[in-house]
Amino acid sequence: MRHQFWLLFLSAIFTFPLSTSLIAAADSHPTLEDGFSNPPAIARPHAYWVWVNGNSDPAQLTRDLEEMKDKGLAGLEIFDIGAKDPLGVVPEGPAFFGPESLKAIAHAVREASRLDLEIGLITSSSWNAGGPWITPEAAAKGVFSSQIKVKGPQHFSQTLPFPPVPQKSPKDPDGLPAYHSTVAVLAIPDASGSQITDFNSIVDLTDRCDPSGRLQWDAPEGDWIVLRLVCACTGEKLVLPSPKSDGLIIDHFDPGATALHFNTMIERLQNELGDLSRTALKYLYLPSYEVTSYEKEKGLVWTPRLREEFHKKRGYDPAPYLPLLFGFTAADREMYDRFLFDFQLTLSDLIIEGHYRKARQICNDHGLLLCSEAGGPGQPLHNCPFEALRALGSLDVPRGEFWYDHQRLDENGVDILWLVKEIACASHIYGKTIVDGEAFTSWHHWQNGPFVLKPLADRALCGGLNRFTFHTGAHNPPAAGMPGWAYHAGTHINVNRVWWPKIKPFIDYLSRCCFLLQQGTFAGDVCYYYGDQAPNFVKPKHVDPSLGFGFDYDVINTEATLTRLDVQNERLVLPDGTSYELYVLPERDDINLSLLQKLEALARKGATIVGPKPARSNGLHNARQRDAEVRRLADRLWEKCDGKTVFENRCGQGRFIWGRTLRDILQEKGIGPDFSFTSPNESCDLDFIHRKTQQDDIYFVSNKTMDWIEAHCTFRITGKAPELWKPDTGEIQKIALFETTEGGTTLSLRLPPAGSIFVVFRQQAGENRYASLPSEITSDQTRILDDGRLEIQTGRSGEITFNPKNRSPQKISIPPIPDPILIGGPWEVRFPEGWGAPPVVQFPNLISWIQSSEDGVKYFSGIASYHNHFEIPLDYFAADHRLYLDLGAVRDIADVSLNGQGIGILWKPPFCIDVTSAAQPGVNRLIVEIANQWSNRMVGDALSSSGPKYTSSNITYSIMWQRPWKETPLQDSGLLGPVRLHVSKNIVINTE
Repeated sequence: MRHQFWLLFLSAIFTFPLSTSLIAAADSHPTLEDGFSNPPAIARPHAYWVWVNGNSDPAQLTRDLEEMKDKGLAGLEIFDIGAKDPLGVVPEGPAFFGPESLKAIAHAVREASRLDLEIGLITSSSWNAGGPWITPEAAAKGVFSSQIKVKGPQHFSQTLPFPPVPQKSPKDPDGLPAYHSTVAVLAIPDASGSQITDFNSIVDLTDRCDPSGRLQWDAPEGDWIVLRLVCACTGEKLVLPSPKSDGLIIDHFDPGATALHFNTMIERLQNELGDLSRTALKYLYLPSYEVTSYEKEKGLVWTPRLREEFHKKRGYDPAPYLPLLFGFTAADREMYDRFLFDFQLTLSDLIIEGHYRKARQICNDHGLLLCSEAGGPGQPLHNCPFEALRALGSLDVPRGEFWYDHQRLDENGVDILWLVKEIACASHIYGKTIVDGEAFTSWHHWQNGPFVLKPLADRALCGGLNRFTFHTGAHNPPAAGMPGWAYHAGTHINVNRVWWPKIKPFIDYLSRCCFLLQQGTFAGDVCYYYGDQAPNFVKPKHVDPSLGFGFDYDVINTEATLTRLDVQNERLVLPDGTSYELYVLPERDDINLSLLQKLEALARKGATIVGPKPARSNGLHNARQRDAEVRRLADRLWEKCDGKTVFENRCGQGRFIWGRTLRDILQEKGIGPDFSFTSPNESCDLDFIHRKTQQDDIYFVSNKTMDWIEAHCTFRITGKAPELWKPDTGEIQKIALFETTEGGTTLSLRLPPAGSIFVVFRQQAGENRYASLPSEITSDQTRILDDGRLEIQTGRSGEITFNPKNRSPQKISIPPIPDPILIGGPWEVRFPEGWGAPPVVQFPNLISWIQSSEDGVKYFSGIASYHNHFEIPLDYFAADHRLYLDLGAVRDIADVSLNGQGIGILWKPPFCIDVTSAAQPGVNRLIVEIANQWSNRMVGDALSSSGPKYTSSNITYSIMWQRPWKETPLQDSGLLGPVRLHVSKNIVINTE
């Protein structure tokens, strides 16, 4: 059993020394090896730097920045916000962007410049965009309705009732909203109740109604409903501002309101910092759009320019159709659908053009970038009216988000809080390098270590993310105590975390992954068009049953298709070189006419278009004419292709296909999966992503399970030798065992729970002299020496049969390898002073701290050191031996020293490390420092009615704001073991 266990994790921790040292590149464009060894700032994480209730301390700001720099982060985003603070723990700080706040911001920016860090800045205290400087005229608005019945004929001269508006709407002394304007006054024949049969019969009375609402109208004979629509400031304010920073949110659809807001902030920043382009302030940040729709108050989000802009963009006046938004129905359902399509698309256009693009233009004019979550989450959580890809494409840095252990499912069971693939698609189709993500958002306070976060990180990386922004890292003045003040959600990446001194290897892991996944372009085979409608969002990465596993994809929109997509060598290509084999239409019968015309042009150049034949256009203006043009063009492009008996039609050099699976189409083109695997482990479940440079192919492979797995992985690459790039250590391994197969290049891998690896194809593969290796040896246990010989590392003795090409099998005898040494008790565990635990405790055997009968140990949170000594016999030391210390189970991070020499920090399984350089024959002195979470100490303090309290925070609940600390389960902590020393052997095989 010990051999089987050893073999399972040997390959995951075994790394051959690099033949050459890697030195960080001096310029901003490091080589692939240099950037992997020491990732540049662009690949390193950022964090939301939460200033709770607006509080800050200059000395602590400096310490925060120095610590973030030391641990490998590249920047912080100042995030002024209020506290969820039921006990009133957090004092009120200064008003955001008031004089004191601006001085603190300027101090942080100057210190960041000294440290070569980047600073971002939120554009309001909390969200949405807004502040005390926003007047009702520039604030968020809705349209509200009132109606009366009028019987004609008569001369009607009355003041129409003012519609009810939200109670929080700012009011003038007369009780009316401080800002309001007439949208329309419409007379609707009442013969059919609320159903409208003839929109031409609706009379627009807007110009007969004065500003006070008094209508002068000679009503014709019949029963009429007079509908008054008024745009008014809703009074909606910032969601969770610091106490002195509340204010109205802006009208996101009005470029004037956006300009007022951004210019106000930039002017104040310039007064403190001067030319912003010469500072460490690099970008402004807009959080996700989370403005109320007001549908429950019989209102809709609105902007005063909407009617005018609708007319310009859609080609007709929307006024006669507005009753459809207020409870009236259309006898012709298609007419309603077409108008609603136009209305929602107009809202999308206005927020993209008037908010995101306007804000970006202002930022860029002052040397800043704009970063935003402009892709949702949408309904049922938020009323996001935009077409997400176009909104994200309008930014400098698009940002998504993902959570730990929290889902918000839509009606189809899709987690709308996992916003990664959408952001990646937007970045790919609009030619942007960075795919940023608000990362690890959580309501599990001080519960999780880095390894708990790793599977989320790897899933996000496989979805296309290539920069992490931690949500959140609170700034805590000294008065906050430990763990300190916090915004009510977050992973709490800051200097107060118990494991903060040990966090750098995890940060380096994320940075190395992001560096490689920022290289070149995304490699995908399929481009899905997601329609022209708004709102519109991209689902999280998933396997399309028509496509199957092993192929990756992007989702594209109308704008990028029309302006950025072309064809080269029968592949659809974007200007930066990203390309696809197939363009796939959604299962809809409507289509944008301009898009269909573009598809014809692409097909004639050689593109393959897959999807149903459209039958009509979308939108209401000139619908019959455009429907006829769509049908005429579709008949030409699809001809007899009906998806049932005829499945394709040629068009120039390309094809239109309907009714066949995408996988079959690709296989017909001679294109197999980009990545595939087989495994003897039933639980094996892998994910991947592929990036391409002009010379290199970079694959990231992730084990989605919590099991050790072995898999034979095939990559659709031929003629290049695979290398293993290990993001946890930065080491590069040239492997010997791989085969050229029908699907590409096949190699075998062993991965630990939630393990991950990069497989990089760079150099041309020479002749593979090795036909196969025994099943006990996987590719990652091999390397090619400079002289061409094969080296294998193994923990198993016995006989191995090696099969070189064109030669008889060669049997290799591995002499006995010494047995593992169990490092048993007693263990001396030393605890720091001042945190409730005894200075020294003897553990006869390794146990979780929470199993201790001593409360000070049971509830301890912090870093404790384990001390022990053990003997290593002389015969364990040989030139071809490597010694590995295996700690077994650890909660949560271990820092290993042997004989006074620091060996390294372990934060994920296998908690195993090479100690050959420090080990010595005879007695060896071992010290293992273990860091856990704050959770247990918070529980102990909550349960203690009279004893000392060691922690302080405004956070009174541990999990999802449902578990008070005193009811929170304790978390296993400490060195759990068993601890063993293993020996492995390096075998060199001469195959000449």
